[in-house]
Amino acid sequence: MPITRRALLTSSALVAGTGLLTLVGCSPAPAATGTGRKTEVMVKVQGMRFVPDVIEVPKGNDLVVTLENTGDVVHDLVFANDADSGQISPGESVVIKVGVISADLDGWCSVSNHRALGMVVTVKAVG
Repeated sequence: MPITRRALLTSSALVAGTGLLTLVGCSPAPAATGTGRKTEVMVKVQGMRFVPDVIEVPKGNDLVVTLENTGDVVHDLVFANDADSGQISPGESVVIKVGVISADLDGWCSVSNHRALGMVVTVKAVG
């Protein structure tokens, strides 16, 4: 069956349209608008838990977490937006600049199987 000019044009339009959809689908999310206010929270390791394990932050506030490892092994706190404490030894603490909170955000300990054992924290964007 011969390929017609119309078939070629239709095929080209589909390919071009698919590329356009791909480019639009890959565009980065708009940056969160900040309030200029800061929410500071102390999170402690207690056993294989973070306390508190839920942090409420007004939408648009900048979140700063001080993580204190009161446990007896190395831990860390990693957030889904790539904010990370790095590993800290027992007795150490570190400040994590999480960033502007515009939506709920998960955090966890990435050491070994600690996340599966319940070392998770949820940041709730409120307001």
